[in-house]
Amino acid sequence: MTLRQLNLLGRPENKWLDSYLILVLLASILGFLSIKGMTNTCLFLLLIPSLFYIKKSTTLLIQTNRLNIIWPTLLALSLPVIAIFLSQLGRQDWLIRAYDGPSRMLFSIPILFFFIYKKVNFSHLLALTSPLALWAIALSLFLHPEVVANELGRYATAFVRPNAFGTYTTVLTSFCLFHLTTPSKPSLIWRLYQASGFLIGLTLVIGSGTRGAWLAIPFILIIWLVFNFRTIRHYLPWLLILLITFYFISSAGFFTYPGNRSSSGFYEIINWLNHSNVDSPTGLRLSIWKISWQLFLHNPLFGYGNKGYAAFLNEPWFSSTASEAAKGTLACCGTHNELLANTLRSGITGTLSVFFLFFAPFFLFAKNAKHKTPDIAKAAQLGLAYITCLVICSISIEVFNLKYLSSFYGLIIAGLTAQIAGEHSIKNKFVS
Repeated sequence: MTLRQLNLLGRPENKWLDSYLILVLLASILGFLSIKGMTNTCLFLLLIPSLFYIKKSTTLLIQTNRLNIIWPTLLALSLPVIAIFLSQLGRQDWLIRAYDGPSRMLFSIPILFFFIYKKVNFSHLLALTSPLALWAIALSLFLHPEVVANELGRYATAFVRPNAFGTYTTVLTSFCLFHLTTPSKPSLIWRLYQASGFLIGLTLVIGSGTRGAWLAIPFILIIWLVFNFRTIRHYLPWLLILLITFYFISSAGFFTYPGNRSSSGFYEIINWLNHSNVDSPTGLRLSIWKISWQLFLHNPLFGYGNKGYAAFLNEPWFSSTASEAAKGTLACCGTHNELLANTLRSGITGTLSVFFLFFAPFFLFAKNAKHKTPDIAKAAQLGLAYITCLVICSISIEVFNLKYLSSFYGLIIAGLTAQIAGEHSIKNKFVS
């Protein structure tokens, strides 16, 4: 099969550029959690031709009115950098390193333009790569058992901790789930390929021990059922039996803690509320969130920068509301919540940036999830699953706290948004 036969580009022009673009796109997903630095590198490799084509792609967007479709997403991808700049301006506390992650999202804007110009079939890219990416992660675990041992049995890779591992393997698993059903009738081999990715992905998610990711799975399944119920209603009882059986077999056969961690979370919340144990894993998170809210109230406009709040943790504000363990965990490990992390870092503008990052793309995807054009609907449904997973997981971890996670978000949002905008029927004259 040639690169062009992969059906990833709707506007092929230059053989060498097209080959370069497709190879980088494939690598960006395949090596996401298994090869350190892969997604960051791919983002910058995509940025180069994107900037070269910026005039052509911008002209296309303006003359076909596609900016009307994507401007909320453009604002969302810009706000993290704007929030940091405004907060640093207010504090007069300049730190270039603070722009590392947010700048990746800003760089994805010209990439989004380029994807629209080249008519990248991004949903098909995810269908091709997500199962392979999950198998590559499983292979990495097999080749490096010492990483799992160091994490006390929780699945992780050399550069991905268990919580992030669970969150983003859930994302890749959901991409496989949504490609089990397609508008056309897929072959048995295609179904088995996607099913293999889905099942290995579930195994990885369970093995990560990430309770936030476990909580996201039912919501993703509900979204999938909403859009695919008519297609799979005859198979639904068998599917439910398969999933339940798979869960119990994998839990009993491979892991000793999923059931314990699921039930312990409930009791840890009860113990925190009645103050019998405020320093359990869940109790520490709840205490940290309470401290974070108090810190925000003392400096709501400009925040504290990167962990600048640590100097305030010995103030008397917290003497009756937080244990030393909670304050120490916050100082060393952050808020364990994406919204609170940005609120403390950049004040109210940081809060707004997180809301826009999640909900500007979400509303675009929700609006187009039942579009009559199959490629638009599929991209929108994948986007809904992706954002839903991140929103739920962001309650208990920071989902954009590392550069490669910001790069991945920028690429996925750029790709899915570009597919929706590129496939929309525009009445104005099309620029070729």
